[in-house]
Amino acid sequence: MKKIFLSTVLIVFVTTIFAQEDTLKGQKGDWGFSIGISGIINNITLENPKDAAGNYVIFARKYIKDDVAIRIGFNTALTKEKWNNEDSISIGSGNTALQQIDSSYSRFDFSISIGYEKHVGKTKRLDPYFAGEIAIGRMGNTKIQKNTNIKDVTGTDKTQYILQYDGGFMFAIGVAAGFNYFIAPKLSLGTEFGYYYAFVKTGGDYNESTVNTPVSGAQSSTFSRGVAEKSDNILNVGGAATIMLSYFF
Repeated sequence: MKKIFLSTVLIVFVTTIFAQEDTLKGQKGDWGFSIGISGIINNITLENPKDAAGNYVIFARKYIKDDVAIRIGFNTALTKEKWNNEDSISIGSGNTALQQIDSSYSRFDFSISIGYEKHVGKTKRLDPYFAGEIAIGRMGNTKIQKNTNIKDVTGTDKTQYILQYDGGFMFAIGVAAGFNYFIAPKLSLGTEFGYYYAFVKTGGDYNESTVNTPVSGAQSSTFSRGVAEKSDNILNVGGAATIMLSYFF
C-alpha cells in the first residue's frame, strides 16, 4: 500500500513538472506586455516599442487561441514645456533695462495599432510567429507662445508672440516575423523584424501674431496665416538589434 502511495505521488509530481514545461508559453486567455532592451553592457536601456511615426507605444498581446494573438499598441504623448529667462540689456535711450522672456510650447499626440499574430512553434521554449498590423495616429496641433517684457525706469514694453499650426496624421500597414524564447514560465526574450508602409502628413494651416504694447504710444499688431505642410510615403524595414522582454499572465 505504501509503495502504491509513493508511486502515485511520484507520478503526480512528474506530471506536474511536465505540465509546467508545456505551459511556458502564452496560452488562450493570456495577456502579454513587452518592453525593449537596447545597448550593450554598460549602456543597456529599457524602452517601449515605437510606432511608424517614431513615437513610443505601450505594446500588448491578447491570446484568443493558444497559437493566435491579437496585437495592440497605444500611445498618448502630451508635451508641455516652459522657459523663463531674465537678463539686463541696454535700450535705445541709453538706459539699462530688465528683459524677461517667458516661452511655452504645447502639443498632444496619440496613436493606436491592431494586428493579428500567428504562432507556428511546436517546441516548449522557442516560439516563432508571423504578424500583420495596421496603425493610425494623430499628431496634435502645436502652440508656441513667447511673452517679452522690457522694464526700465519709464515703464514696461510688452510684446506677445503666438504661433499655432496644425499637427497631422499617420497611417501604417505592415507585416512582421519574430520569435520569443521562454527563459521561464510566461517570461521570454525575443526580437522582431518587419516590413511596413507608412504615410505621414505633418503641418497644415498656421497663423502667427505679434502684439506690441509700448511704454507710451499706440499698441501695434501684425497677423499672418498660411499653409505649410509636408507628406512622407515611407516603405522600410522595421526593427533593429533590440531584444524584447515579454511577460504573459
